[in-house]
Amino acid sequence: MDLIVILLALLLAIATIVYELYFIYALIISKNCKYPPAFPSFGNMKKITLTEARKVLNSAKKPLKVIDLGCGTGTLLLPLAKEFPEHEFVGYDWDWFVSKIIAFRCRKLKNVKIIRDNFMNADFKSYDLLLCFLDTKAADDLSLDLNGKLKKSAVVISSAFELKDMQPSEIIDAKSYGMPLKVYIYGKKD
Repeated sequence: MDLIVILLALLLAIATIVYELYFIYALIISKNCKYPPAFPSFGNMKKITLTEARKVLNSAKKPLKVIDLGCGTGTLLLPLAKEFPEHEFVGYDWDWFVSKIIAFRCRKLKNVKIIRDNFMNADFKSYDLLLCFLDTKAADDLSLDLNGKLKKSAVVISSAFELKDMQPSEIIDAKSYGMPLKVYIYGKKD
């Protein structure tokens, strides 16, 4: 029994070290922290974001193009792509390691494409629904870049960070684990 406990503790220590090394790697290659390391959507914020995206996808009269900016390992992209095979999903992430994980996770889904690049290089006019969970700097850059580059009918759902140069049509309280988070929705038509 003691050997099992020791082995589990060793495995946990190794996993922790690997995780820390990933963050060091991500910070080094992130252009001096211009883009943060992958951090998965979580808690109420994730639930609300998925719920709001489902509303848009369920009400669509034609297949939509959905983009997840900074898709990470796919905590938003994968559940939606599996649930809505009639829609097209594109995930952008700059991180080589994370891109490999999400590409592997969605390898059997015909409606998903993963692009390893800076999402600021995307042609936003071709998308109907944009999902993002960014940091302050990336959200500020994105809000400047989206000005005039979206379809009039496009909906943007931003988890945790407001897009400063855009007016949200709805702000939803998404307090998670004691953190005062919000989900910002832009362009939603009621």
